[in-house]
Amino acid sequence: NSFGRQDPPISTDTLTFDDAGREQSRQLSLQGVRPPADVAGYSFVRRLGMGAFGVVWLAREDRTGRMVAIKFYPRQRGMNWTLLSREVEKLAAVYTSHHIVRLLDVGWTADPPYFIMEYVEGGSLTARLADQPLPLEQSVRITREICSALVDAHGAGVLHCDLKPDNVLLDGQGSVRLCDFGQARMSHEHSPALGTLYYMAPEQADLESPPDARWDVYAVGAILYQMLTGAPPHRSPEIERRLQNLGSLEERLATYRRLVQSNSRPSGHRGLPTADQRLLEILDRCLAIDPAQRFPNAQAILEALDARDRQRSRRPLLLVGFLVPLLLTAALLPILGYALSRNRDTAEQQMSERALESDALSARLQAAALEDELQQRLQELETIAAGNDLRRELEALMQRPLQEVISEVRQLADAPLEARPRWMQLLDTAWERSREAAGATKRGDDTSWFLTDVTGTQIWRREYSERTIGENFAHRDYFHGLGVNFERGQQATPRSPLQKPHVSAAYKSTTTDRQTVAFSVPLFSADGQIIGVFARTVHLGDLQARLRGRMSAAGENSVERIIALAEVLDARQIRLLDHPYLTEQFLRTQENQAQDEALFRELTLDPDVASRIQTLLQNTSEIREAKLSLYRDPVGRIQSPVAQPWAGDWMAAVAPVKGTRWAVIVQERRSGVLAPIQQMERNARRQLGLAAATAAGLIVIVWVFVWRAVMGGRA
Repeated sequence: NSFGRQDPPISTDTLTFDDAGREQSRQLSLQGVRPPADVAGYSFVRRLGMGAFGVVWLAREDRTGRMVAIKFYPRQRGMNWTLLSREVEKLAAVYTSHHIVRLLDVGWTADPPYFIMEYVEGGSLTARLADQPLPLEQSVRITREICSALVDAHGAGVLHCDLKPDNVLLDGQGSVRLCDFGQARMSHEHSPALGTLYYMAPEQADLESPPDARWDVYAVGAILYQMLTGAPPHRSPEIERRLQNLGSLEERLATYRRLVQSNSRPSGHRGLPTADQRLLEILDRCLAIDPAQRFPNAQAILEALDARDRQRSRRPLLLVGFLVPLLLTAALLPILGYALSRNRDTAEQQMSERALESDALSARLQAAALEDELQQRLQELETIAAGNDLRRELEALMQRPLQEVISEVRQLADAPLEARPRWMQLLDTAWERSREAAGATKRGDDTSWFLTDVTGTQIWRREYSERTIGENFAHRDYFHGLGVNFERGQQATPRSPLQKPHVSAAYKSTTTDRQTVAFSVPLFSADGQIIGVFARTVHLGDLQARLRGRMSAAGENSVERIIALAEVLDARQIRLLDHPYLTEQFLRTQENQAQDEALFRELTLDPDVASRIQTLLQNTSEIREAKLSLYRDPVGRIQSPVAQPWAGDWMAAVAPVKGTRWAVIVQERRSGVLAPIQQMERNARRQLGLAAATAAGLIVIVWVFVWRAVMGGRA
C-alpha cells in the first residue's frame, strides 16, 4: 500500500498470453472494457492493470508480433503531461540498462497520452512470493540484478524511491526488470517521494526529507528479507491495524516512522539454516535504521556480495585443510574400534558366564531350601493327621451334624484349652507346638491352619476367623488338588477331596486378602476312607521375604539382583507366583479372584523363553538349571511407573523346586553385571578421545595456516 503519492505506480504483474488469457480478454471486451485509445500498429490483447492515474494494456505489435505494454494517462491533460514526462524522463535516462524495463515509444500528442515499454512475460516478484519464500541462492541472484539495475539508474542520476516486489518483474528466464519509475527522482531534486510501507526507509516517511540513494538501499534489504522469510520487515497484524485506524496521511507516515525506529532489528532471517553469516550481515546493514550505517548505494551492496562469493569460493581449499588430516585419522579409527569391540565382546561373555554361574548356584540353593521347607510343612501335617488319638476324635467328629460342630467351634473358639472338646484340644496343641518350633528354627509362622470336612466346609481354623468357619471352600485347589482355583459356585457337581499331600495353586485369602499358598493333606479314617482335608497356609510374600533374607545374609541384597518364584503350567507357559513387585499393599488392591487370575496371566514369561527354559531343565543331566544371558522380566511389560524398575534387560538362572511345579528365578540387571566392562570401554573411549583431540589440534593448526594463506590473514 502506498500513501501520499501523486502518481501511484500501475501494477504490471502479467500472465503469459495463453488460452486462459484470451478467454479473459474476450470476457472483458464483452463487459465493455476497452483501451482508452487506439495506437497505430498495435492490437490490444487485454488489460494488465489499472491505477489512480494510469492503466496498462498488453498489446501486440502488428509488424513483428512482439508483445508490448502500453501505459495510458487518461486523466486531465495538465496532469497527464506531468506524469508522463516524469516517468518517460526516468525511463529514457536508463534506456541502456539490461535490468530495467525498456522504453520503446511515446505518444506525446495522443489523447490520452501514453508510452510503450517492453512486456515482461514472467510476471512480478510479488506473484513468485505468493506461495512461499524463495531459495537462498535465487534470492541472492535476484538481489544482485536489482542492484545492477539500481547501479545503472543511480549512475544516470535516477533514484527509484519506490522499490517493492510489485515493481520487480521477471522475464521468462527469471531475469529482473525494474519498472514503475513514477515516484523516481533525479539525484539533484529535493521534492519528497513516498514509497510503499514496509519497503520505505523510515526517514523517507518524512515529507521534508530529500531523496537519497540509501532509500533504495533500504528497499533492496526489505525485498531480500521478504524473499528469504516470506514477509517484509516490521510488518505484523498489530502494526497493520494501528496504521489502518489512522485517518490522515501525516499521522500514518509519522506512526510508521516511529514504529520502525522503535522496533527491534528484524530477526526472521536469523533462523534460516541456509543463510551464512556474511549474507546476514549484508542484510542487517541494508535495513539499518540510521542511514549512516547503511551501504551508501547499490554498488556497495554488489561489492559486499562479491566479497561474500569470493569467501565462499575459497571454502574447498579450507575443506582440504580439514579433510586430509581427518581422513588420515579416520583411517585408523575403524581398526581401533574393531579391536575395542572384539575385546569388549570377549570380556562381556566372560563376565556374563561368571555372573550366570553365581545366579545358578543361588537359584539351586534357594530351590533346595524352599523344597526342604515345603516338605517339612507337609510332613508335619501328615504326622499330626496320622496320630491315632486325633484320627479317632475326627472320625467321631465327622459323624456329627455339621451345623452342630460349627456352632460348637464358634462357641468355644476363645474358651480355655481345657474347656474345649478333645478333638479341638489336639489340633490347637499341635498348632501351638508348630509355632514354637518355627520360632526356634526361624522358619517363620504359618498364616493359618484349618480343617475341612469331606465336602470342603471349614470346621476349624487357627487363628480363628468368623469369616471362614462354616464356609465351603471346595472350589479351592488345596481341597480338590486339581492345580487350579475355581470361582466359588463354578463347579456343577461336588468335587472330591484330594488323595495325597499337595502344594496348592496360589489364591487370594478370604481372611487376609493376600496371595496365599496352602499345604494340604487328606484325613483318613481307620478303614482308609477320606473324611476331610487338613491344611496350613503361608503368604507367598512371606516365602519371598525369607528367600530374599537368605540372599541378604549372603550379601546379595540389591535392587539389581532379585529372586522370584514361578509356576510351570505347561511346556510353553510359565507364570510368576511371587515377585518383589507383588507387595502386600499391591495385592490387596485386587478386588476378587478373577482380577488375581488376570494379573497372574499377565505375569507370564514369553512362550519361547518358557520353552527354552523347559528344554534346558530337561537336558541337564546331574544339575537341573537353566541359564539365560538375556531375560525380560514379565513385570517390566506392565504399563505402570511402579513396574518400570523391572523393565529392560536382565540375566537369569532358573532352578526347579522338586516335588512341585515351582521354579526359583534369580535374576540380576545385565547393565549391572556388565558395568565393569562398560567402565573399561569408557576408559578406552576416553583414551581414544584424547587421541582424537590431539589429532583435532593438529587439524586446527593446519587449518589456521590454510586459512591465513587463502583469506589474507583474516580469522
